Amino acid sequence: MNDEGVRAVEHALPLVFSWVRYLSEEERREFVADIVAATRDVVDLDVHATLHRVTMEWRATARILADPSLTEQLTRPLPDEDHGEVPAP
Repeated sequence: MNDEGVRAVEHALPLVFSWVRYLSEEERREFVADIVAATRDVVDLDVHATLHRVTMEWRATARILADPSLTEQLTRPLPDEDHGEVPAP
């Protein structure tokens, strides 16, 4: 996508997803990149799941950032304990 297209998507984001106001400028740029890539999957591969997943993940991020106590709880340093490798689901 060219710069003009990216700017158009960035301009439209708050109109389509009101929750983007909780994302930083850098996070909004990342969301635009993710949503453009996911939209290409829809167009090129007829795969809609990626677009849905990207949207839900960024919405969950905004939900956390909208709640200061939740943001503080989830961004504070973890204890120095190492509980080992987390197995893949």
